[in-house]
Amino acid sequence: MTTIHRIRVQQHPGSSHKDIQNEPDWGAGHQHRIGYRNRQDRVPGLTHQGDEKEEHGDFEREALKEIDQLHDHIKKGDLINFRDAISQQKATGWRYVLDTSEGWIKNTEDWPANVHKRKVEETAKQKEQKDQNTDSKQDDVPKQEHEWQRESGQNKHHGAYPADSNEGKEQDDDEQSKGGKKVTTEYEKLREKYSPQEIALLRNLQHERGYIRSLKQNDGKGKSPAAKNEQLISIDEADQFSPDNWIPRSENLIRLTGKHPLNSEPKLTALFEAGLVTPNELHYVRNHGAVPRLLWETHELEVEGGKLRLSMDELKSDFASINIPVALACDGNRRKELNMIKRSKGFNWGSGAVSCAYWKGPLVRDVLLAAGVPENFAEAKRYWVNFEGAEELSDGKYATCIPFEYAMDMKNDVILAYEMNDVPLPPDHGYPVRLLIPGYVGGRCVKWLKRLWVSDKENDSHYHIWDNRVLPSFITEKDGEFANTMFAHPDTLCNEQNLNSVIVKPEQGERIRLTEARKGKTYRIEGYAYDGGGHEVQRVEVSLDGGDTWLYCIRKFPEAPIRHGNKYWTWLHWHLDVEIAHLLRAKSVTARCFNVFKNTQPERPSWNTMGMMNNCWYVVRPEIIEESDDGVPEILFRHPTEPGTGKEGWLKPSTELLIADAKQNAGAPQKQFTREEIEKHNKESDCWIVVDGKVYDATSVLEWHPGGKAAVLGHAGIVHQDTSDEFSSIHDGYAYQKLNECALGVLTDKAKNFVKKNAELVAEEKAKSADRNEDLALQKHRWVPVRLQSRENLSEDTRKYTFYLPDHKQALGLATCQHIQLGFHFEDKMLIRSYTPTRPILPQEEDGTFELVVKTYFPDDNQPGGAMSNILDCMPIGEEIDIRGPTGEISYQGNGKFKIEGKDMSFKRVTLILGGSGITPGYQLISRILETEDDKTEIRAIDANKAEPDILLREQMDKLEKDRGEQFKITYVLSHPGEDWKGLKGHVNADIIKEHGFEPKEGNAVFLCGPPTMIQKAALPALKDWGYEEEKNCFGF
Repeated sequence: MTTIHRIRVQQHPGSSHKDIQNEPDWGAGHQHRIGYRNRQDRVPGLTHQGDEKEEHGDFEREALKEIDQLHDHIKKGDLINFRDAISQQKATGWRYVLDTSEGWIKNTEDWPANVHKRKVEETAKQKEQKDQNTDSKQDDVPKQEHEWQRESGQNKHHGAYPADSNEGKEQDDDEQSKGGKKVTTEYEKLREKYSPQEIALLRNLQHERGYIRSLKQNDGKGKSPAAKNEQLISIDEADQFSPDNWIPRSENLIRLTGKHPLNSEPKLTALFEAGLVTPNELHYVRNHGAVPRLLWETHELEVEGGKLRLSMDELKSDFASINIPVALACDGNRRKELNMIKRSKGFNWGSGAVSCAYWKGPLVRDVLLAAGVPENFAEAKRYWVNFEGAEELSDGKYATCIPFEYAMDMKNDVILAYEMNDVPLPPDHGYPVRLLIPGYVGGRCVKWLKRLWVSDKENDSHYHIWDNRVLPSFITEKDGEFANTMFAHPDTLCNEQNLNSVIVKPEQGERIRLTEARKGKTYRIEGYAYDGGGHEVQRVEVSLDGGDTWLYCIRKFPEAPIRHGNKYWTWLHWHLDVEIAHLLRAKSVTARCFNVFKNTQPERPSWNTMGMMNNCWYVVRPEIIEESDDGVPEILFRHPTEPGTGKEGWLKPSTELLIADAKQNAGAPQKQFTREEIEKHNKESDCWIVVDGKVYDATSVLEWHPGGKAAVLGHAGIVHQDTSDEFSSIHDGYAYQKLNECALGVLTDKAKNFVKKNAELVAEEKAKSADRNEDLALQKHRWVPVRLQSRENLSEDTRKYTFYLPDHKQALGLATCQHIQLGFHFEDKMLIRSYTPTRPILPQEEDGTFELVVKTYFPDDNQPGGAMSNILDCMPIGEEIDIRGPTGEISYQGNGKFKIEGKDMSFKRVTLILGGSGITPGYQLISRILETEDDKTEIRAIDANKAEPDILLREQMDKLEKDRGEQFKITYVLSHPGEDWKGLKGHVNADIIKEHGFEPKEGNAVFLCGPPTMIQKAALPALKDWGYEEEKNCFGF
C-alpha cells in the first residue's frame, strides 16, 4: 500500500514590521554577527542554549512545581540525563559515540517540562484545526505525487495504448446485480484518475505482475510441447550435388551461404508463430562443412584421452539426464546490419539466428567424474574442459573449450545432448550427441561430439582462435601481428550471449491501408528477446517516436522457464497493443530490452571484423506507398535488412561499401565467353564460375577453399545469378581480391541477358511452387522417397520397376511428355538420372504407384556399367530411392495442344525421332493421344537402336500401330542388325527422316530424344536443312 504523505502546517503570523526593518543587510559586511548562526552552526557571543540554567518564565515556574511530584520516579532511573548516559556506556568503536541523541534526552523523554509543553501544543493544535474547519471547505485529503504530476501535465501515459472496450460495461452489470441501484465500481473510481487507455495498461501490468510471480521452476523432467515435429522426408534440390545430399531439410529455411555448407535461418514470422518452443525443422542451422554421417550404434565418445569410452547407449542409460528448454543463438545473429556498414568476415545472418528447444542429456560434470576427473583441483591453477567434433573441415577439427569450474557447476546445466524436443538429434543439430551450454553462444556448443578432455591451458585449435570473437574495430583483417595478438587474446572471446530484442510484427513488407486507422482499432506489435548467462529479460519497450518516449511490452516465457531459482535459459516473446492510428503515424517502431542488471541495448551498432554480437536497437521503418489498385495509400513496413541476399530492408550499403564494390568491379580482362563455352568447364579438374558477369577459373581454389570444394563445385560451369548473390553475401573485400586473381574475362551480352531472364523465371517459378498441390507426390524442387514394389524382367537387360508413392499419395503429378528424376545418394553428391514413367499416363490410371522401363547397362572387363541402371537392378525390394519433378518444359494438354516453355502451341501432325531409352517420353505421348478417343493428332515415329534386342517397348508400340494404324506409324532403324532383320539398317539420316516423317509446314512439328551424337550430328542438322526451326516447330523432350 502506498504511504500517504500528509502535510500539516503550523500557522505563524510572519516576522513583525519592526523585525523586518531591523534585519541586517546580509549582502554587506561579514557574516559573523552576534546572535545569528554562523557557517559552523554556532551563535557568536552566546553560550550553548540549554547548557546553563536560565531565568524561568511562567512556563518554567509551572514545570518546576511538578518536579517534586516526579522526583521519586527520577531516582528510580526512569529518566536518563546526560551524566547517566555517559557514565553508563563504555567507549566502543573508532570514536566515543553515545547510543542516544541529544534531542531524545532533552526533548523526547517525559521530563515534566516536556510533558507540560506537549499539553500546551496539543491544545493549540486542536484550536487551529477547529479554526481551519470553520474557515475553509477544502478537501483535507492530501495529493499523492502521481496526482500532482498529472495536474501539472507530467506523468501522463502514452496515448498509443488502447482502451479495454469490455471494462466499461462493468457498470451496467453491477447496476443489474444490485437491482438498478447506483453503485460506484472499481472502474469508475479509476476513471476519476485515469483514461480508459491507462486503465487497460494498468490491468495488463497487474496481470503480468501476477504472471511473473507465478512462473514455475523447471525440474528437468518435463516434455517438449514441440515434440510432434514435422517429419521431414524430402531433400532440397540445393543439396543434390553436395555431401549433404542425404539429409532432409525444411523448405522454410533461408539459405545464407549458397548450396553448401548449410547455414540457414527460418523466416522470422514462421519462427515466431511456431511458438515459444521451436520445432526442430525451424531451428536455425550453423554448419562449417559437410555433416558427418554418424550412427548411434557405432559412435563412441572419448573422455580424457580414452580413460572412458562411452557408446551412445551407455551415455543414455548410465547417467541421469535432464530435459530443459534452452534458447540457442548464433553470435552472428543480425550480422547483416553490420555488413551494410562494411563487410565483415561473416555471412549475412538476419534476425532469425536464434531458436528455443528442449535439449536432453547428462551433465558434463557427471561424465568427467566417471572418467576420474576430480571435482576440484587442489593447486591454484586454471583448467579448461575441451570439446572436439567429428567433422573433417578445411582447417582441422572443430574444437573449443570452456572454464573447468563453469562446466563442473551443476547450476550451469552444461549437458551432452542426445535428444532435441524429445526425439534423437537431427543430423544438422549434431546427431548422435552434441555439447549444449545454456546461456552461451551457439559457437561453443560443439556438434557431432567425439572427444572431451581437461587441460591446464586454453584450447588453441583454429576454430577456437579464429572464430566467435569480437575484436576492436581498428582490426579489419585476419592476418598480421595485430590480428594474431587480438584473435588469441582471452578477452575477445565470445562465451555468454548478449542482450537482444527483435521486432517480428509488423513483419518485413507488411502493408496496412490508411483506411484501417479507425478509432478503437488496435494492432499488436510482437517480437522476441533473450539474454545470456541465465539472466532474465526483465523489461521490453517499444518507441514510436525514435526513442523520445517508450511503451511497456507484455512478456511471455515458455512453461517453467526457471532453473535453480534464478536461471532463465530460454528466450521470451513480447507484445504491445497500440491504437492503429498511432502506429500509422509513427516515425519508426523501435525495440529495446533490459536485463537483471538494468542494462539495455545500445542505440547504435558497433562494427567489428567478425560481425559478431550486434544488439543495437531494432528499428522497423514505415513509409507511405500508393500501389494498390483502388488508389488507397498504404503504410509499408521495412525491417533493417532481409537475411542472405534479400535487398528489401531499409538499410542501404554505406558509401564506403559502394566505393569498395566499384573498385572490385574494375580491371577485369575483357575477353568474352559464351554460355556454351562456360558450361564445358564444370568439373573438379576444370572449374569455372561466373560472378557479377565475369568469368573466373576457380580450379586452384578448390584445394584450400575454407567452405570446402563442394561449395564452389555447386556453381561450376553454371551461368546463373545465384553464384553472384551467394558470393556477395558470404565474402569480404579480401575474398574479392583473391577472386580477381582468377579472372578470365566477361560474359557476352547475350549470356548476360540469359542470366537476367533466367533469374526472373526462377523467381516466378519459386512463387508458383509455394502453392503446390499437397495431394501430388512430386515436388519440383525437393526430393521425396519412393519404395520399390516390384521388378519384372522384360528381356535379358530390360526391367520394369514399380514404385509406391510416399505418404499414401495416390497421384504422381506428372504431365504427359514430362520426366521425373531418380536420385541415389553417394558420398560426394547425389547420382541423378531422368526417366519418363510408362504408367500412369491417363488420370484414371493413378493408383499410388508408377512404373519405369529401364535398360540395364551391365559391367564388363572394360567398364563398370551404368550407375543408376545397375543400382536399380540390384536394389532390394522394399528399399527406397528419391524422385523429383516434374522436369521438362514440354507438356501435352490433349487434342494437339502443347505448352512449351509456358507458351501454348497446337499441332495436327507430330513426328517423333527417338533413340534408345529416349523412346519413353515418345511412348508416353503416343499412348496419351491414341488412348484418348477424341484426340485426332497424327503421329509418325522413328525409333533408332543398335540391335533388335535393344528396342524398348516394342510389343506395346506394335500393338498401338496395329490398333490405330490410320493415326500412328512407327519405323525402326538398327545400326547393327541381325541377319534376319527386315527393317531399316544404318543410322538416322535426312532421307529416312523425309521418307518417314511429316514435312515442315503449318500444323506440323517434330520432337526429339536420343543419344547426343544421333540428335546433334544427324537428326537436328537434317531437320533444319529440310525447313524445321528450333523453338517454332522443332523441340527436344
